[in-house]
Amino acid sequence: MTRPPRLAPSISLLRTKWTSKLALGIALAMPGTLLLNNSTTMAQAPVTEAATAANRELRNAVENYWHYGKVARYDLAATEGQKILASPATPLELLQTFEAVAAERKDNLDEWLLRWHGIEPMKDVTKQIIDKLAEGYRARRADPKFILEQISRLSSGERGYGNAMTRLRESGELAVPFLIDVLRDPAKKNQLPVIRRALRDLGRAGLNPLVAATQMQEWDTLTVIIGVLGDLGYQSAAPFVARVYESDQSPATVKAAAADALARLGVSPGAGRGASDLFYDLAERLYYDTSDIKGDDRFPTANVWYWTQAGLTRKQVPPQIFNEIMAMRACEYTLELGGSRSDDALSLWLASNYKREAELPEGATDPTRGEAQPDAHYYGVSAGGTYLNNALARAVRDRNAAVAFKVTRSLQQIVGQSNLLAGAGSGPLIQAMQFPDRKVRFEAAMTLAAALPQQNFEGSQRVVPLLAEAMAQTGQTYVVIVHPSQEQANRLVDELKKLQGINAVGATTAEGAVAIANTLPAVDVIVVAEDLGPGNVDQLFLMASDNARLAGAARLVMTKTTASIYEPRKVSDQLLSTTTATDASALQPAIQQARAKAGGLPIDPAVATEYATRAGQLLTKIGVSRSSVYDLMPAKQTLLAALSDPRHEIVKLAGQVLAYLDDADAQAGLLLAATADNLPDDVRISLYNSLAQSARLWNNKLDAGAIETLAKVVATAENLQVRSAAAEARGALNLPADQAKTLIVQQSQK
Repeated sequence: MTRPPRLAPSISLLRTKWTSKLALGIALAMPGTLLLNNSTTMAQAPVTEAATAANRELRNAVENYWHYGKVARYDLAATEGQKILASPATPLELLQTFEAVAAERKDNLDEWLLRWHGIEPMKDVTKQIIDKLAEGYRARRADPKFILEQISRLSSGERGYGNAMTRLRESGELAVPFLIDVLRDPAKKNQLPVIRRALRDLGRAGLNPLVAATQMQEWDTLTVIIGVLGDLGYQSAAPFVARVYESDQSPATVKAAAADALARLGVSPGAGRGASDLFYDLAERLYYDTSDIKGDDRFPTANVWYWTQAGLTRKQVPPQIFNEIMAMRACEYTLELGGSRSDDALSLWLASNYKREAELPEGATDPTRGEAQPDAHYYGVSAGGTYLNNALARAVRDRNAAVAFKVTRSLQQIVGQSNLLAGAGSGPLIQAMQFPDRKVRFEAAMTLAAALPQQNFEGSQRVVPLLAEAMAQTGQTYVVIVHPSQEQANRLVDELKKLQGINAVGATTAEGAVAIANTLPAVDVIVVAEDLGPGNVDQLFLMASDNARLAGAARLVMTKTTASIYEPRKVSDQLLSTTTATDASALQPAIQQARAKAGGLPIDPAVATEYATRAGQLLTKIGVSRSSVYDLMPAKQTLLAALSDPRHEIVKLAGQVLAYLDDADAQAGLLLAATADNLPDDVRISLYNSLAQSARLWNNKLDAGAIETLAKVVATAENLQVRSAAAEARGALNLPADQAKTLIVQQSQK
């Protein structure tokens, strides 16, 4: 579940939306750790003379801050505010002091703080005070003593009930374990009606722990909980209630309560879809963040609840992965119950686990997983290709680059000639080769290449071009500019090239754009001016869709206004974005945003070199195997260009692959690269070895001038190892022995 970091809302927004102390506490809640079952949170330390003096100083500072603020001595108020912030008091003590001072003056705490936050001399210090008070609100909401105090007030009449519920709603789902504990206490059976009412009035905030509590076998309490879930009416509760209804251990009274609740949830008990299917449906909704079961976004962590003999317990997890964890649990329930969706549940569980890993924030941990528990890859390869292919198909359909990348890497470890085309076969991998993100495209092509299939399959022609594209990676973002004005196209290309990390080419027509795109190692974004005309723009996009190199590229339309015809189209087209930018500096962020929207993951130079190396190794493997499925010839131009790559290991790999091309240009390119200036000797030797291998496979394809150049190296190269490698190449060409005779005569000692 992708969620941006939680930030405190602007004070102007607070001024227009909230005016109560409760609202201020909720709205300004800042990230922190919630504690449950910690009865010491509000425990008071022994009162010492020093503590009494500190409390008195804090009270005086708050009173002075309040007084000076109200009489418009803002500078003095700011000074007192600094004293408040320097106080050793806890946020909760600070909140209690401010509440007491405001109450004595019959002032509204929130209104005055918001007012002072808008006054420049007091702005900064008041903002810090508000943040401290927010911490106090949060500590009070999570405190067991506070929650129990509110529960005790529920039976004190309607007014007391209303005030207590206001506070319990502050605590949200954290109040549910304590409310259930009251239901479980035989001595408090008289409170059952009011507790049930409170659980219902908590609304969706209580749903997460309530469904976890359905695993209890305390039948009287469970009957109440099931009734509350029926009252609430959330469809996401249905599988939990259905599981109780279907259980052989449930007494008749509990089954009757479950049947009634299911009816109110729109499920016919005992007919049609059972708990297993309902849990799978819930897992689908959780995976796509559409379930009623959600984490409380007022808090920095989300809670995953478990039922134990002691009652409800929780594990606090990063909110970004809450839905993935819950989807995995729902899938596990489906697998436990069996049924027709078990295979689907296994595939969804794998996808959820990969997604959980992908969305776990850097540096964060998932406490629901043990330290020695294997990663998603382990479970993926254990499940096998059929289930991994299903997970990959989902990721491709969702355009989830991170999940598709991880699943494809796992497939690489288990796919081979025997199982490549089995079951779902190579279908998802073929689709992944057209994915918007080039890392996913590369991984899919590498998986298919490594398998070395013995029979042709649909899409096999894409593998080698993608490997060649991967071999040419340098870590830059590659852009094609399309503008009807050659001058404007050239201007944008020149400006973009001056920016770090971008390489661009330009064209004035759709046909020209497709042609010039072939000069780039890859294409990440096609930037087209709306001035090209709707028909020509559509033609460009159609041609791009039919082109293996361009099909996954993001499409960014430069529009004149936000009323362009492309604005509504981009809502449903993930590849399409728009911008009103007209110069390179403004276009650069739009290019990166378009790439991200299309599902593109960045490639830095180190990763680019890794891909180039792996691609070269796989192309060599294809050449060695003399594959009848993969043709290396489409990689020829990229390989020849790679001979001048500044990365010497890539030059060596390019030479090794070229040796397996039955082509005169390949032999000529190898010799030309080997004799280039300023080349390390080990690279020269490798290139001559590749030339020798090419000659052994395809005989001599060099012209007379090239042969003469080679002969000169054989005769005069300073490094003997270089001279020997060149001699091997000449010998493999099976040329006339004249030069060899001359060499022998020249070395003879008279």
